[in-house]
Amino acid sequence: MGRRAEALAEIAKSNAIDPGPSSAMTESAGYYLMRDYAALLDAGQREVGSNPKEWTGHAHLAVGYEGTGKLREAVSEYQTAVELSEGDPDATASLAHAYGVIGQRAQAEKILRDLERKSKSTYVSPYTLATAYASLGEKEKAFQSLEKAYREKSPEISWHLRADVRIDNLRSDPRFQALLQRIALPQ
Repeated sequence: MGRRAEALAEIAKSNAIDPGPSSAMTESAGYYLMRDYAALLDAGQREVGSNPKEWTGHAHLAVGYEGTGKLREAVSEYQTAVELSEGDPDATASLAHAYGVIGQRAQAEKILRDLERKSKSTYVSPYTLATAYASLGEKEKAFQSLEKAYREKSPEISWHLRADVRIDNLRSDPRFQALLQRIALPQ
């Protein structure tokens, strides 16, 4: 909601009460939502250190690496997140995004096609598909999927929309701003 000082105070309280793995995850999530990549990188390293088998920590760490320009390290962490999550669609879409960012388009497209096939037999959030489309520059399909996520009231859309690096190339589009307004998220 754009209330950084309050968020940081709550993170500090959480760390003081319980400095364990759940606090590390909360701290990483907070910095993710604030798009504070340097702090996310530090928090993500602590999160992975406190619970190395939890895939979300590796995903947070990957975003921290990506946001600070360490793209090869980001790819490695996204790969670990996919492995530990046993192919969670969100982790997988993040890996597709990372491949797209480093210029390995064929690998990103393969992952996207696999996600599309998977979505025919099991639920894959349309928000997740939107991130993969956006990563490959398929903006029309990305917006179609974002609209579907909005209609479904997908929890991912309200959690990720303001912070997600995977959709940064959509932010300047008027449709993105209109979506933020409809969801009633601060711009």
